[in-house]
Amino acid sequence: MNADLLDRFYRGECSAEEVQALLKWFEAQNPGVEQEQELQRLWQEADPAKGEKHDAGSIFSQIKRQQHELGMLQEKEVSAVVRPIRWREPEIWLKLAAAVLLPLCFIVALVQYNSRPDTKVAEYTTVVTAPGVKKTIHLPDGSVIKLNAGSKVSYLKDFVTDKREVLLDGEAFFEVAKDKIHPFIVHTGNISTQAVGTSFNINYRLCDDVTTVALATGIVKINKQEQGQQEQQIARLVPGQLLSYNKVSKQQAVTEFNRKEVLGWKEGLLYFKGADMNQVIKKLENWYGVNIEVDGQGMQNEAWNYTGEYEDETLEKVLEGVGFVKGFTYRRTANEIKIMFN
Repeated sequence: MNADLLDRFYRGECSAEEVQALLKWFEAQNPGVEQEQELQRLWQEADPAKGEKHDAGSIFSQIKRQQHELGMLQEKEVSAVVRPIRWREPEIWLKLAAAVLLPLCFIVALVQYNSRPDTKVAEYTTVVTAPGVKKTIHLPDGSVIKLNAGSKVSYLKDFVTDKREVLLDGEAFFEVAKDKIHPFIVHTGNISTQAVGTSFNINYRLCDDVTTVALATGIVKINKQEQGQQEQQIARLVPGQLLSYNKVSKQQAVTEFNRKEVLGWKEGLLYFKGADMNQVIKKLENWYGVNIEVDGQGMQNEAWNYTGEYEDETLEKVLEGVGFVKGFTYRRTANEIKIMFN
């Protein structure tokens, strides 16, 4: 049932074919006793909302007169419509009219849902990497994503539409194929990074407060959109710059970055700079896909401030190196590591 058709019907603007369609729709309605009472109440409440009065009896008579004058229905067909319902005609029309005059918001919602054209459901391709695993993804447009461990990206299967859009949770390095017509956009929470032909690194995790975007080549535009507000540009980076955005304080800063520290992961370089114990443990767990438990006895409370780098090294070598500096030993069982301070 179309809301515009109902409105035109009440204004007396329907064609004969439309009137017949409405009557067939009314005939299909079969409210119960409780529904009848509720529909009558809604009809009475609908009058002021419509800003005008509807004379149920007059409208019903008008419909019958239009049918007769236009010759669209035979007398027996009209009787067939009325006969199955055992109410008096004014009551019939009152209850049936009430059925279509539900609160305006409800009518509009239903009509919009039922009358909208069929749309193709968007299908996404999602790639997930477990801790200890990295992947290289080749997109349909020629762009390449290097996905760090413990990360996830999603993109439409029909990738090259008006925009090339990617959703990221984790860390990834993007090498974007040039296409000025279809901008490449990476969404990370309320931050979006847009590029054309560019390479950049994004580190964003739902559980972390800070999102970073580091630009290797080209130019990127970074926008932010808070709930209920228009999108606004917060940075435009050139190569060598890094945006750091804190989603809690909503503060951002643009600085220069150390390429080893930010981009080294994609070349197999495990890099620490001034890291505390928790940062070291968290990075080792994600890099090697293990769980690390720390024995609290003798644990150092002060900040570690640990700096070091390891290129394509085993976990054992890294633990030995960090343990030598920080004074701990470890015991490994499968994927479980226990650190014990001396």
